[in-house]
Amino acid sequence: MVIADVRKIPKILPLSIPVIYQDEHLAILHKPASLPVSGNRYRTVENALPFNLEKTTLPEAMPWPRPVHRLDAATRGLLVVAKTYPAMVRLGQAWEAGTVRKKYIAVVWGNLPAAVGSITTPVDERKAHTDYKVLRTIKHLKLGTISEVSLTLKTGRTHQIRKHLSGLGNDILGDPIYKKTERPKIRGLWLFATEINLNHPVTEIPLQFKLEKINKIEKLFKIKFK
Repeated sequence: MVIADVRKIPKILPLSIPVIYQDEHLAILHKPASLPVSGNRYRTVENALPFNLEKTTLPEAMPWPRPVHRLDAATRGLLVVAKTYPAMVRLGQAWEAGTVRKKYIAVVWGNLPAAVGSITTPVDERKAHTDYKVLRTIKHLKLGTISEVSLTLKTGRTHQIRKHLSGLGNDILGDPIYKKTERPKIRGLWLFATEINLNHPVTEIPLQFKLEKINKIEKLFKIKFK
């Protein structure tokens, strides 16, 4: 059964976004920073999808591809997009069931309390769980002590990573909302969606996508005290 979509087809935004993978059912994009996924504005990922993706030939095709989940506008990284109604429904169900695994990399201020840990502080009075692992810590020439951290979400609350790290006193570089104290100015939010693991919504084949290296982070960690 094909579900009618009464929403108006958006004006296409001619903005190139790197496509990591696509087939007839879904696509994985590398969302740039400072670009909202969707919303009441023209410059969004959703409006740029028809410009970047091949149109599916399946009868269950939606009028235009749509993002399956959210990423903060300031966050760069992997974004899942559905092309058909069945893919949209099944991917949404997978998110609700918690079977989709997402990992992030963040650069934060200071030393974390442990090399490996879990943060389970509720977010907006709802259960929230973030696992973290410190990848490296340096004394930066201009910024002082900073750490690169790998993060795995067990729940998906709004701004969960940003709130959890801020609660430890290790807010993310460039976070204007959840910073604990006055920080040195640095451009952009240093949070990256680097890995996603899920089953294909139709074939159920396990899929894994990973950004191996963030050049922006590598450059930052070269400027340090010897």
